[in-house]
Amino acid sequence: MEETIFTAITFSPVTEFIEKTRKLRDLYGSSFILSYLADSVCSKVQEHAKELKLELVSPVSLNIAMGTPDQIVIRGHFPEDMARDAFFSAWSNIMDACKVWIENSCEAWISEVSRGWVSNGEWNRTWQQWKTHAWEFFWVQADSIPNVLNALNEKEADRDWVGINWMGESSTLSGADAIAWPGLDRDIPAKQRSMSEADTEIRSFYRTLNRKIGEAILDDDLGDPRSDRKRRRAKLMERYGVDPKQREPFDISEIDLAQQADLSDDDYIQLKLVQKLGEPIVGEREQLSIPELTKRLSTLKAVAQDTRIRRELPESFRDVNLWTTDCPMGWFRGDGDNAGKYIRKITSDPATASGNLKGFSGQMRRWARELMQDFDQSHGRIVFAGGDDFLGVFYPSPLPTHAIQWLCDFKETVWHEGETDPQQRKPVTPSVGFVWASPQVPQRDVLQHCEQAERVAKDSGRDRLCLRVLFASGTHVDWTCPWWFLPKVVNGYRDRNGKQDWTHFYKDVAALQSRHAFRDNHHIALALFNLFFHDPDTGAVLLPKKEEELFDDGSPIWTQPGTSENLTGILNEDLKQASLEKQQKAFNDWVIDLAEVGFQLFNSNDR
Repeated sequence: MEETIFTAITFSPVTEFIEKTRKLRDLYGSSFILSYLADSVCSKVQEHAKELKLELVSPVSLNIAMGTPDQIVIRGHFPEDMARDAFFSAWSNIMDACKVWIENSCEAWISEVSRGWVSNGEWNRTWQQWKTHAWEFFWVQADSIPNVLNALNEKEADRDWVGINWMGESSTLSGADAIAWPGLDRDIPAKQRSMSEADTEIRSFYRTLNRKIGEAILDDDLGDPRSDRKRRRAKLMERYGVDPKQREPFDISEIDLAQQADLSDDDYIQLKLVQKLGEPIVGEREQLSIPELTKRLSTLKAVAQDTRIRRELPESFRDVNLWTTDCPMGWFRGDGDNAGKYIRKITSDPATASGNLKGFSGQMRRWARELMQDFDQSHGRIVFAGGDDFLGVFYPSPLPTHAIQWLCDFKETVWHEGETDPQQRKPVTPSVGFVWASPQVPQRDVLQHCEQAERVAKDSGRDRLCLRVLFASGTHVDWTCPWWFLPKVVNGYRDRNGKQDWTHFYKDVAALQSRHAFRDNHHIALALFNLFFHDPDTGAVLLPKKEEELFDDGSPIWTQPGTSENLTGILNEDLKQASLEKQQKAFNDWVIDLAEVGFQLFNSNDR
């Protein structure tokens, strides 16, 4: 009897590759590249499945790259050299496409300024180093899924990753990698090196790159035969505030004020749109490393050569970039709770591990695909969704009414969509961070706050939402709530006039807080909550009426075992064994945070 063997594959650094993000393009580009690399290995497995008697156990193939997880499990012997070749060939294809596009698009600049640097191979050498040394690849085999996953974890823990030894200026984002420009890595003696000259040339190169990117986007947009070119250009002018009658000066040194004055209206519109469209990808003042630039450029259709990449690129990022608006936007990020722990649980028995892992992988990947397809794009869009990990945005609006309603329904109608049978429901719960951000806050900061808000939701007990309001000053307030309790709070609030004006609740809490009324007791916070909040269906109070019952086992403050999905408690379960003083403080803080966040997010339009 032939012995069963399993192959497991992963790569690193994954977290480090995705964590340094300052623009949406960084986040999408890095997420998609990770998915594309993993999908390339999976495609190679399927290509040789019959020949080598292979079965791709996880991830389940859905004919879509986005969302492919970086851990791959295969039944059968999949040779390491074949897996490596598929992975590094995919990475090489991405980098080659970006490098060739830069060289072709900026050919005139390179010929004029570079003085033979590129042809002498110094620029090429650095790109080759990144192609070779950017990733560490892990390949293991064992006789069962539990054993192969353990072996993979052990090999990852014993990693021996070697970074690139570079010489040159540091990028403005990471500060640890040389700036990507054709003069990179020039072998110039220290005494002959002029930093001011290099800085001038770097800035000039990035201005050129910005314009070439903008031109590529504009040509692709206006070249669509399905749309009216003139009407499309008018829409772009309106969206980006380009008006030849009210000309803004160009922030480009090559175009002086005299030249700008002589520009025709058409030339001004063209140049301004090019500048505006290029800015979300590469700003004129940015200085990026080669991998950072690769993340950005890989999201351009003009750059992407692989048909799989081109097919999955979003039609445009313009709906979430450079909005000329004074309205805030809503951003959300989330993923499943303890998915890794669940996978270890369902793969502990070798006899059922393969079927269990394949079933869970397919369930989560199909959900992510449907989330991307079904999200109402008239209100926002899903930026990426991979398995249980997702990021989305709601378009600018005076109030987050639609976003809050979507979040109120999220657990049942989005996370568990179509899962009417309790046996079909996802075995992991979701935690989500939602950020309602002022338009004055840089996108980089918003993305970081999204990640932080998601972490707050998990640290507060999981299976819940953290709502964060991010002000222009950079300060924020947030409040966490279990999914099942959120719609009861939002829809069950009534002020003293029977309306949903949260001003009354907010002012009462602020006045009591200023008098230190919440200190060393929970009675006032409980009474105040029960005064303003009632179940929208039954009219009953949402929390116990008696103060002494608030922290009892049967209170919704704590998770209720035996109920539907073990209804998650309002407070973190870790507080259940804490002192009364700590419990009181946690509950009081929860009510105070609710007043501050509710005043910003839950007020109705007719207040």
